[in-house]
Order: sequence, then structure tokens, then C-alpha cells
Amino acid sequence: MCDNPDMAEKAPEKLIIRPLSDAIYFYPSIIAAIVCGIIVQTTNASPTSPGQTGLIFTLIFFFNLTIVAFNYTRLSSIVIGLLVVVISLLSTIYPAVGEAFTMFMEQPLYMNATFYWIFAGGLLLVVVVALVKARFDYWEIKNNELVHYTGLLGDTERWPAPNMRVTKEIKDVMEYMLARSGRLVLIPQREHRALILDNVVGISKIETKMQRLLNTLRVDHADE
Repeated sequence: MCDNPDMAEKAPEKLIIRPLSDAIYFYPSIIAAIVCGIIVQTTNASPTSPGQTGLIFTLIFFFNLTIVAFNYTRLSSIVIGLLVVVISLLSTIYPAVGEAFTMFMEQPLYMNATFYWIFAGGLLLVVVVALVKARFDYWEIKNNELVHYTGLLGDTERWPAPNMRVTKEIKDVMEYMLARSGRLVLIPQREHRALILDNVVGISKIETKMQRLLNTLRVDHADE
């Protein structure tokens, strides 16, 4: 029995953790493609009068790629922010800098509405498939066990949950901003290797629930 009834009431009986694919971080590009597609279709943009949607979408997409390809640590994010501020100040002090930026943004880059619809639909399909895959590859803490389910047939691997070490890591600021996600590192008792769960959405809430559940299991295990 648990000596602390409040802890027993607040702790969940089980906890499911679904690490997701990096594909989830492409949702800004999907949204940008849909918005640009609507703008192009409603404004009748053409190769001779492309507007700025093509360039804006390209910049968003390539920035989105950098989020997946690189880690935006706290230090690098601060450096990038300071760089933006410096460039903004330079454009105010030196008009030539602002004119160069304006000239860059006015470069013609045309993509028709069909491109945006196909791009958004294709990328959305990839994200949906990744989410469906996560339904069959997940982790669960229940009955004093950590269980890893994989595959359509539900193959399992089990570890003891009591006294398991849990570490939360938020190494990428941008990924955390996009999905409140991060990495969980689990080290079960008598296990020499670390179990790494990347792209855990809502990681702070998941880690809090996990600690409550593990604390309850630890007390129950000690009573036994």
C-alpha cells in the first residue's frame, strides 16, 4: 500500500509515451503552402506578376529544413536573435542595407497553386503516416514495468519500472517551440544501456506524470 494517499490519487495508473518522427516539425511548411496556394489562386498571380508568395514560402521551407537538420541550442538561438537585431539596426543606420534586403525580397519567384496543393498534400501524407506508425511503436509504464510495443503484432520488450532513472533533455529550442517536444532518457534498474526516446511531444507534462507514477511505484515496491 502507498503511505501517501494524495500521491496515489494524483499519480496515473499507467502512462503511454509515443516518440514521434522528425516529420512532425514540417507542419509550418504545410501551413505556409496552404496559405500561399490560397493567395495565388485568389489573386491570379502569374509568372509575369508573381508577387512575393514564392520567395516567402521558399524561405519558410528552408528555415524549416534547418530545424530538422540542426540543433538550435540556447546559445545558437541567442546568437541568431542578436544577428537579426544587428541587421535591423544596420538597415536603419545604413539605408543601403535596407535597400539590399528590399531588393532581395522583390526577386520574382513564381509557383502556381497546383504546386502548393501537391506540396501540402504530399507532406501532410508523410506526417499522417508517421503519426499512424507511432500508434504501433510506443512505450508504456504499468504494473511496475516499462514496456516497449513495436510492430502490428505488438512485439514487446520489458524492463522493471521501480527505481528507473529518468532524464529530460531539451536540446533544440525551435523543436520545443514548435511541439513542446524533447528527449527522454530512461535507465531501468540493472540496465547498462540508456533507452532514448526522441521527439516526445508535451515532454514537460509527460515527465511530470512519469515522476509521479514512478514515485508511487517506488513507495509500493519499498512496502513490499
